[in-house]
Amino acid sequence: MSTTEKKEKTMNSFMKTVVIGGMLFVMPVTGLLARPCGGQGGSGDFRRMDSPRAERIFDDLNLSQKQQKQLQQHRLEQRKSMIGLRSKLALLRTDLAEASLASRPDMRKIDEISDRIGNVHAEMTKERIRSRVYVRSILTDKQKEIMDSRRAMKAERNPGRGNR
Repeated sequence: MSTTEKKEKTMNSFMKTVVIGGMLFVMPVTGLLARPCGGQGGSGDFRRMDSPRAERIFDDLNLSQKQQKQLQQHRLEQRKSMIGLRSKLALLRTDLAEASLASRPDMRKIDEISDRIGNVHAEMTKERIRSRVYVRSILTDKQKEIMDSRRAMKAERNPGRGNR
């Protein structure tokens, strides 16, 4: 192995260590900085699904045992998915901050990271919509009516917040 190859291998090993160390640092900090109701850039629909108020909404729908089980399983799957997406988003925001604070910011790199952040936001939106569609798919027509009327009442109480 030549000296150049050794240096390259050492550099790759060092970079892996730095990236892994950075992730181990950023992920717990991300958890500490997490905000209720979505925080920066997110609507937080998923987190509200686990709130006591959300539980009451579903309790008032008189869900069958089968529906409750389906909903519980869906929540666990969604939680895992959203945690992964939020972690990606946090890491990309860190990368963006690092790239923009460089002594000579590379606008191509900044644009690429910004595009990737947009893609993660799009995935999160898709995930929320899939969840809404799934929940509606397990409800009866009467339960859907109740859910829709509550959504309409909520929209009246909170104008300007969109149909979340």
